[in-house]
Amino acid sequence: AVVSTQSTGSTDRRCKPPRRALLSIFPVVSLFQRFFCNSQRFLAAIVRVFVIFVSSQLSNRAMSYSISKQILHRLFSSTMRWRSRLMLLSGCLSACAMSVPVFSYGAMIPYIYSYLWMQGERFDMRHLNLHPSLFLIFVTSCGSLISLLSKFVNERVLYALFSIALTLVMTSLYWFGKTYLSLSLYMCALGLFGGNVLVYTIGKTTEWNPSKSGAANGIIGFFIGLSGFIGSFICTLYVNPRNIAMDKVADPLYPDLGNVTIFTSPDVYTKVPFLWLIFAAMFAALLIPSIIFVRSPTPDEVCEMIPLTDDSVEDHMIRSDKDYSVGQMLRTFKFYFLYIIVMTMSLALLAGSELYKEVAKETILDDHFLNVTGAVLAIANAFGRLLWGVFMDRVGARISLFLAFFLITPSTITLYWSRHLPWPYLFNVCLLSFSSGIFTGVAPALVELFGARDISLKYSVCLSGELFGCALFYLLSVGSVKLYSELVFLILLAVPCGVSSLLAILFI
Repeated sequence: AVVSTQSTGSTDRRCKPPRRALLSIFPVVSLFQRFFCNSQRFLAAIVRVFVIFVSSQLSNRAMSYSISKQILHRLFSSTMRWRSRLMLLSGCLSACAMSVPVFSYGAMIPYIYSYLWMQGERFDMRHLNLHPSLFLIFVTSCGSLISLLSKFVNERVLYALFSIALTLVMTSLYWFGKTYLSLSLYMCALGLFGGNVLVYTIGKTTEWNPSKSGAANGIIGFFIGLSGFIGSFICTLYVNPRNIAMDKVADPLYPDLGNVTIFTSPDVYTKVPFLWLIFAAMFAALLIPSIIFVRSPTPDEVCEMIPLTDDSVEDHMIRSDKDYSVGQMLRTFKFYFLYIIVMTMSLALLAGSELYKEVAKETILDDHFLNVTGAVLAIANAFGRLLWGVFMDRVGARISLFLAFFLITPSTITLYWSRHLPWPYLFNVCLLSFSSGIFTGVAPALVELFGARDISLKYSVCLSGELFGCALFYLLSVGSVKLYSELVFLILLAVPCGVSSLLAILFI
């Protein structure tokens, strides 16, 4: 809590946040306190430089210039932490903006399905699970384009272009997102541009926080989790503020579909196109800081990070003995075990964020309660991402991955029984969502096992495991329509997670 200066080794107590155990548990609070603390020091130093500059016009100019130079040196060395946290905050905002469409999609599925049904589209609701899967598939398969193209074009220019394209694609959904096929194509485009925004942001944040990669990625994950809360909040206050119930309807031309549950009130489903405009405005607002500030640290800044890291954190860090290249990483067995674990992470992530309304739509008929459930599980996922990141910094990837998947496996299966009672179901979904927050540990696990060299490219390569996990999730979801029951579907989602917990404890 005390900010130390590098030049004299003394302790500056002018801005000392209270020393509380709570701050070690919730680093977000500590982040903003430190940001405020360093801002005070920054402004105080500017005032001192200005006073000395004025005094130099009245006294010994040479002495005043020397003192001013020392203060400026101290100012910029003490604001190194401030700069890294500015990068982190900008990255958090961009990650939150990019994640809104996918992590709030589970809350929007009933509204989108009702809108498409009224437009004449006829299909089972579970086919909409393809859209978040497509989004994540393109995130993982195309997320390294900025890293590859940066050899020819400045990466910050590329990041700005991808951010603008992401906003324009979301805006155009208002006019063209009226069929299942068009929505599928747009999800591919959103994944293409949004994936590069996310991978670039996480890679640069890791570069700026080398000794606290788990905590930094946990904080970004916290904001990603909050994106689901934003989506659920919008659904409650804008789409269905009067808590209109869903109705059962049937189309005699499609008897195989039977009775489907949709919103038949125009006050609900006609608001779907405006959701895309709201999300586009959110993109435009939240991506601007990252376009301006997020970048790679300069060589001088990299050297300056070393003495400014927190020794108490470094003593607990678990690092790789070697700093592998991407080619060396691909020749190790541990990478492929981690790859399988990442694949099953996507199953847990999609189960927690996309299925909570679908599983309970027949047993819990209160749409507002389900939206509240979505908001609460988003907060649980946000804190899960944050705390799993901090926990991984302390105990390492092996124990963290094992414990997370050990919790995911039973909480996925018990959704089948807990859905009959609202509050147990809420607790069950929150436990699943909190545990799936381990997804934020992919980048720290790569740093721990293979080093921080080329971390953006390593992250995108490892994240491609999500591609197979998303495809598996969609196939299992479609199969549950005709081939097997909902209980079997949940068991098939849980078994790979149980296997991943064993792989983590035995081979990571």
